[in-house]
Amino acid sequence: MYCKNCGEKLNENGGFCPNCGVFAGNGNQYCDVCGTKTSQGDSFCGNCGAPLKKGQTYGERVTGTIVSDESTQTIQPRNIVTAIIFSILTCGIYMIYWFIVLTDDLNRLTKEDNDMSGGLSFLLTLVTCGIYGFFWSYKMGQKVDKLNNNSSGYSGIVYIILMLCGLDIVSYALMQDCINKTLENR
Repeated sequence: MYCKNCGEKLNENGGFCPNCGVFAGNGNQYCDVCGTKTSQGDSFCGNCGAPLKKGQTYGERVTGTIVSDESTQTIQPRNIVTAIIFSILTCGIYMIYWFIVLTDDLNRLTKEDNDMSGGLSFLLTLVTCGIYGFFWSYKMGQKVDKLNNNSSGYSGIVYIILMLCGLDIVSYALMQDCINKTLENR
């Protein structure tokens, strides 16, 4: 066991670090992300799934979630069929939520966190009577192409055509599929 403050090797019983004096516990390890007490020898935190051993990064795929390198925010994969059914059963209310989280998830996955948030994108779409939604579809298509490493992709144009035909939900499903596949491959 090593001191989390200075890296000095500690004795088996923990206690205080002989180098810096920081309390190192009684032989138990604690998750750096959520602070949960874990057993020695565990590879991942039982509470949040974060890796505990050196050499593993927070970007690894753990229990269905991705823990980002810069933050501990997680992106959840969503079942596309369930999302479509919820959208239909709630008369489109779930679709609003799906629109917002799709935007935020694609922003985080493409490392474009400074782009417009999902909530603001929805508000602009609402205020402009759907006109901003066409621009949004095109931008999301570019992000999907970026995740698929397809620089000459046409997803944005496909999403606009789907919107013109009243099939927004199909473009949402395609975006969610891309997000789910990206999460699987990490």
